[in-house]
Amino acid sequence: MSIESTPTGYARLSRFQARAVLAAFVLSLIGCLALSLSPLKSGFIGSPRSKRSDVELYRAEVARIAGGEGYYEVAADELPAREYPTASVFNWRTPLPMWLLGTLPSPLVGKVLLGLLALAALGMALAWLAKTCAPPLVMLGGLAISGALMFSVLGDLYVMPVIWAGVLILLSLSAFGLDKTRIAVAAGLAAVFVRDLAGPYCVAALVIAMSRRQWREAAAWLIGLTAYALFFAAHCWTVSGLITAEAISHNESWLCLGGAAFLISAAQMHAYLISLPQWIAAVFLPLTLLGFAGWHSPSGQRAGMVAAMYCLLFAVIGHDFNQYWGAMLMPTLCLGFAHAPAALRDLCRAAGYRSSRVNLSTSGARTDG
Repeated sequence: MSIESTPTGYARLSRFQARAVLAAFVLSLIGCLALSLSPLKSGFIGSPRSKRSDVELYRAEVARIAGGEGYYEVAADELPAREYPTASVFNWRTPLPMWLLGTLPSPLVGKVLLGLLALAALGMALAWLAKTCAPPLVMLGGLAISGALMFSVLGDLYVMPVIWAGVLILLSLSAFGLDKTRIAVAAGLAAVFVRDLAGPYCVAALVIAMSRRQWREAAAWLIGLTAYALFFAAHCWTVSGLITAEAISHNESWLCLGGAAFLISAAQMHAYLISLPQWIAAVFLPLTLLGFAGWHSPSGQRAGMVAAMYCLLFAVIGHDFNQYWGAMLMPTLCLGFAHAPAALRDLCRAAGYRSSRVNLSTSGARTDG
């Protein structure tokens, strides 16, 4: 099998360095497998305990908004009725995309819109991967990404804001990879308006733009984030008037320190992995991070920083029932998975381990700007 692709950053390591990295990867792989196969699994590794259904909540909100009711009026009624914690403004989702879905001629129009966005994100991601990956790895990445995006068109999952955010972040990163900065900024800002969890991505993009002295892009991020801050402030002001004395709150802190266990659970939010044994997700996760670490182009480093940032964030915050956050992270992680075979190739070569049965050629490699 011949895999022609741009050499990864691992190709420049000394033998000692490569063996150290390879040993760290193997240890992380063993650790993740041990967590997923342990008979003493934590709550993060098992299925979420919550009996609430966010999909049912959002469907009810969309249906009532379509009937002429206001979003906040509906949320103030539906959240307590379904025993959701409402004592904190952070437990109330911002109006998008429920308001959008409720004001369209049919909610299914919103499903088509999300499906088209997912298709555009997939197409741009494949075009980006084709700049540095051999065709077999582009196909591997496309297969992985398609599974992460499939939630966009499965059942009624299109009502989940986190899925919209995941599609938009992938679209933004892919646009950066193709030097389409305006699309990248627009998609990134749209992501935070539909789900606040996309906020760290936008802030990171602003910092990157400033560090690279790309002032026009930085100004666009700053203007967009300022608009979101005003939007969120108005949201908090409205919600504060709706919180009653009987409102319940979470019994536990958001600093749950779920670590790798939570990340493995979140990695299962993939149409192909969710029905497979969890140890497969435990293998998938270290491979994606290995692929990102060796992807040394500017756009690849951006994607790797985003993936690492969210992995660190989700390792610290999030309850077991927040497993669905993985639907936002998985489209991005699949980009690293596409680069994992080339990363392993260069790492083994640099470490002095070569296979005579597999010809991994780097001739004709292209670069990613």
